[in-house]
Amino acid sequence: MFNIADYLKKFAHLEGDLVFQKEIINKALKEVCNLENIEFEIRKGTLYLKTNSVVKSIVFMKKDKLVEYLRVNLSNSKVLDVR
Repeated sequence: MFNIADYLKKFAHLEGDLVFQKEIINKALKEVCNLENIEFEIRKGTLYLKTNSVVKSIVFMKKDKLVEYLRVNLSNSKVLDVR
């Protein structure tokens, strides 16, 4: 018989992974770009910043360093671009 509790255990770690990933990205933004408390979301390998254009310009100038930092410090990083 199908046990729903066993099935849902497969997805229990997903929320923890997302929290860890957001912490690493916030740390990367702070260390590489000297920015804090930036709202963002990740879709299809792209980090989308939800902020004003001045902050986006600062991040864009350091985009290569930011992506490299994420690749090194986030083992399963799927962030390949920043917008």
